[in-house]
Amino acid sequence: MSLTGAENVFASIHEDALNDVLTAFCTERPRYLVYGSPSFVPTTTVAETAMPAIAFPGVPGGIQWRLRFSIPRVDLFPQTFLLPPELTLSAGRFSTEIAVELCLDCRRLRIDPRPPRPQHGKDEPPRDEKPPSTGKLTCCKLEVFAVGHLQHVLAVTGEDAVALAVDGVELVDISPQEVESALECLLFMILQAVLAEIRLPLRALRAGAFQLSLTVGPLIEDDQVKVRGVF
Repeated sequence: MSLTGAENVFASIHEDALNDVLTAFCTERPRYLVYGSPSFVPTTTVAETAMPAIAFPGVPGGIQWRLRFSIPRVDLFPQTFLLPPELTLSAGRFSTEIAVELCLDCRRLRIDPRPPRPQHGKDEPPRDEKPPSTGKLTCCKLEVFAVGHLQHVLAVTGEDAVALAVDGVELVDISPQEVESALECLLFMILQAVLAEIRLPLRALRAGAFQLSLTVGPLIEDDQVKVRGVF
């Protein structure tokens, strides 16, 4: 059987080249890897993505936080890099290891001498809800392992692209088990959203040599991403 199968166009990219593309994408658009509330990231720029603080009663401006991710390093099936025993890289999937840094502004709060907020929408002078300047940071770093599959999506330009879809995550050496499970749940949801935004156009596979209407794929085989289609 030919490489193209029933189609007339075949394209592929090796995992080394795919990682080069991921590195170039994230280096040019680091905002996809850095997120923070106003004390850390006042506005969205090419380097960072601004997000709301975590609202909580009695915390002026909310809980201030920041998340930083390393550039993903992808391993396509068959497995090359070691994984925790809880994860298995099966046929047609990828694995990745990502470093995550979480920082919180763990500041001392003053008790407001004014009476609590009135109920049922009664009038009250506005209170100062501006986020205070960030002082001493409390940070932790985690190594996150994940497995997943590739998904056919559309890029911002409307062209065909692929995205990394996460199927499961694993943290190592976190205790007790309940804390590890809660962190894995949180990071599973966050990584799904973060990696889904990193969309790699299929022209990276065909190097601009031809137009491709995708009919089969993306497939992961032999340390490569493979697609088939027609002109």
